[in-house]
Amino acid sequence: MKVLIGVDGSDHGFAAVRQAGRLLAAGRDEIACYYSPPEIRVKAKGSAPSDAAVRAREVLAREVFDKSRTHLPESLRANVREIVGTQHPRHGLMVAADEWRADLIVVGARGVGTMQKLLLGSVSDSVVQTAHVPVLVVRADAVPTGGERVLLGVDGSEASREAGAFLKNLTWQPGSSGRLVYVMESMFAGEIPDWLAEKARDEEVEKMAQAWIAEHDAERVARRRELVEYSRELPEPFQNQEPIVAEGTPAEQILHAADESHANLIVLGARGLGVWKRLLVGSTSHKVLLHARSSVLIVRQHEQP
Repeated sequence: MKVLIGVDGSDHGFAAVRQAGRLLAAGRDEIACYYSPPEIRVKAKGSAPSDAAVRAREVLAREVFDKSRTHLPESLRANVREIVGTQHPRHGLMVAADEWRADLIVVGARGVGTMQKLLLGSVSDSVVQTAHVPVLVVRADAVPTGGERVLLGVDGSEASREAGAFLKNLTWQPGSSGRLVYVMESMFAGEIPDWLAEKARDEEVEKMAQAWIAEHDAERVARRRELVEYSRELPEPFQNQEPIVAEGTPAEQILHAADESHANLIVLGARGLGVWKRLLVGSTSHKVLLHARSSVLIVRQHEQP
């Protein structure tokens, strides 16, 4: 697998390198680091300003690449491709990914403060919205020191199936664990006042309510059984783990499950790149991406030709 990591010399950029290194294997995967140095205006004696600026950018790129490499495991440091961009990273990363034919793009994200909830970040947000390949958005404080704790969102769609299949391309550290979460629609879309509920509970309504509850419980059991069966198709960390069948709004329940299970990585599928998809990844994945405390891997469904 070919993995392109966006670096910029910041802590969250180095975190992206560390997390990527944890999921890759020497001899099997290829790594490239992309860095677009800022425009530099230099006035130096004995040389044209433009020449000095070029040299300054080269030195800056060399320092960022060298420092980034130290955040990889020793076994992965030797053969890291270095790509120096001339465009803004949000555009340059896409160009580099296409030209190098990357299978995965990894970028860092800042925290989840007020502004972060409004905009994930100009680079990471743009990459997620426009990339044709899976994108891993890494939060610096979510990179573990032990095994990965992964939560895979499952909804029965082809997009979520492709997300599960992509996990087979990654290397899992000893002690890693993965859980599946499926979110059912609530039995009642809203609440009714207590006085109305009491008034409505005649014998006929009571029988209907009990039938609905039984049907709902049966669906929950069936979904859990399906998740257990599906987990056998996934990498070893996901096998023999108790699945989560939640009820309510998908994004809220996925975030809650991630917090409850102390997940450091959420994996979600996303549908193709239609006109609106370029503006919004999808209500569930977009909300999870903005509000998750963990890193998030979004695997976009392949478009049919």
